[in-house]
Amino acid sequence: MRFKALMLTLVLLLPGCLDSEGEEIRFNGRNLEGSDVYMFTLEDSTGPLWNLTEQEGKVVVLAFIFTRCDNTCPVTSQNLKVVYESLTEDELAKVSFVSVTVDWRHDSPSELNNWSDRMGYDWPHLTGAKQALDPVYENYGVFPVEQGDDSDEGYTVAHPSPTYIIDSNLKGRVVWSDFDFPVDLFTEDLRTVIENY
Repeated sequence: MRFKALMLTLVLLLPGCLDSEGEEIRFNGRNLEGSDVYMFTLEDSTGPLWNLTEQEGKVVVLAFIFTRCDNTCPVTSQNLKVVYESLTEDELAKVSFVSVTVDWRHDSPSELNNWSDRMGYDWPHLTGAKQALDPVYENYGVFPVEQGDDSDEGYTVAHPSPTYIIDSNLKGRVVWSDFDFPVDLFTEDLRTVIENY
């Protein structure tokens, strides 16, 4: 009896989580270990407000892009589209994809809406006032920096490109830091979160 109690105590103290078959859950991306995430409300390009808290019960895929980006963001967005289209109807019903602009000056709701229609991205794209977006950027490690260029707008935006997988209890599970993440491995991580959290 003492041996059983000792073993149970050791199992409870071990780091990591176990799947339904008792094996430790491993991710291809960086494991966030169920950390708290910043809750936010921003404007959806289609009109209503989008609230992270209201996504409880679904797995959330969260990315950061802007419509005028011509190098990293198109890769991230296309990767997300491939992931989105690879999921079954049952899986899609359990997942909420969302992207947040890092170019609040240019990316109005109508600009985001036109862009997502043109690109065929069938998920919410969020924007808002600088004071609403700044804490989102800070808490998700995005930190966009405007840099002058020769575009019509006169600037572009440099920014890190993390893509998060947040579980159905709104806990951080995985983050991929590179804009060109491997779609197959990301999808594997997403399915792991869907099945276990």
